[in-house]
Order: sequence, then structure tokens, then C-alpha cells
Amino acid sequence: MFDFSFRQYLLLGIGFSLILFSISLSWIETLSEAVFDDDTVAWHQLTISPGKKVYVSSLDDSTLVLRSSSHSDARLTLFTREDDGASPGDLVKDLCGRDSCRYVPLDDVRLNGAIADYASATPLRFVLMHPADSGIWLEYKGPPKGFSAFDNVVEAIVTQLHAPPAPDGSS
Repeated sequence: MFDFSFRQYLLLGIGFSLILFSISLSWIETLSEAVFDDDTVAWHQLTISPGKKVYVSSLDDSTLVLRSSSHSDARLTLFTREDDGASPGDLVKDLCGRDSCRYVPLDDVRLNGAIADYASATPLRFVLMHPADSGIWLEYKGPPKGFSAFDNVVEAIVTQLHAPPAPDGSS
């Protein structure tokens, strides 16, 4: 029943190898991105890896601007701000009081944040976030769908800011 010639076994082995290779291509791509696509930026004791669909647009001592390659109008700005007692909610409520936007509190226990949604021909979302006990603020501006492009970056920043300090005192 399984009386194949050498050539048939060879072709069967090559075919099976190609199938395994095609199945593992996404895994190989993930590994190569981790090794070769390192666009990591160090900013205010944070290590920020934008990822595949986000890139650094501007960088200086007080601001870091990240843009989405999939949503050209979407940007996430990290900036430093002195603590004057104002919360993101206060600032966004004031903004929505002057503009015609809808105020929504941000649903994340680790971030003090607020959302301003503008309903117009082209919807616009403005999100202001402030991780507790830090001088760093995050501001998203762009289409509502574009905010998800920055989920990994925001998660990494919040995780780093809430990480316990290293035992030797370095961050």
C-alpha cells in the first residue's frame, strides 16, 4: 500500500516541509521584528518601543510625538507638565465648555484621564491622560478608531511608570 519510490518520498518530504514552513511564517516574522525592528526610544527614564504601525515623529526634552502609519491624522504626544492641581477631567471639561464636544471620563483605573469627542463631518477624539504620581502626561488627538493603534505604547508607559524602583536605586 505504501510502496513509494525514492522520488515520491523526496517530493512528499519537500511538500511536508513547505507546509510546516508556511505555518510558521508568522512566528518567524514576530521573532525577526523583535530582533531587527528595534526603534526603541529612551525619554525621561522611559523606554518606548513604538512598534510596527507607530513611529516617532518628534523628540525633544519636553515632548515626544508618536504618529500612526495606519491613521495619518492620529498622534500621541507625551509631554511633561508641572503639577498645578488640574486634572485631565478638569481640563477636558473646560475644553468642552468652550467647544461643542462631549466629555467622557477615561475608563482606566491606572490613568487619570478624560475624553473629548467632537461630532462633525470628520469625527475627532481628544484624550488627555495623566498616570498617577508622574510628571508625564499623554495626549491623543485624531480619529476615534486611531486611538487603538497606540494601545501597546500606552500600556508600556503605564507599566513602566507603575513599576517598583530597582533595588540599586536606578530606574
